[in-house]
Amino acid sequence: MRRLRHNAILELVRSGEITSQEDLMRGLRSRNITVSQSTLSRDIQELRLAKAGGVYTVVDAEPTVQHSEGSLARIIRDFMVGIEVAQNIVVVKTGPGHASTVSQALDEAGWPEWVGSIAGENTVFAVARSAKDARKLEGRLRKLL
Repeated sequence: MRRLRHNAILELVRSGEITSQEDLMRGLRSRNITVSQSTLSRDIQELRLAKAGGVYTVVDAEPTVQHSEGSLARIIRDFMVGIEVAQNIVVVKTGPGHASTVSQALDEAGWPEWVGSIAGENTVFAVARSAKDARKLEGRLRKLL
């Protein structure tokens, strides 16, 4: 039952504008799947869903799928609160708990200047190929804001 419920949740999130747990519960009910609010909250956490632009999105379910420029911009606008550059390291500040979402989206963007990143609670340390590339990344990120 759990696998069926998880698959249904992922389908709902990917196919529509799910803005709340109530929307998810209605969608599941329409598929004859009954779930408690606490179970749904746990499912959301297990499936690594996050809100971006007011709607639920899948963050980690398919690591090889790249974010479109539009969804990346939405994630940056919603979660990034600051950016600094130190040599070839770009430090991205986010709201509490959103660093992994931003880090994942940036890693998946596939930008050539980007080597990789490490996320904490509210900070992303991203490594660029050079100090020049770090400035280029800073400019890209500021444009998305």
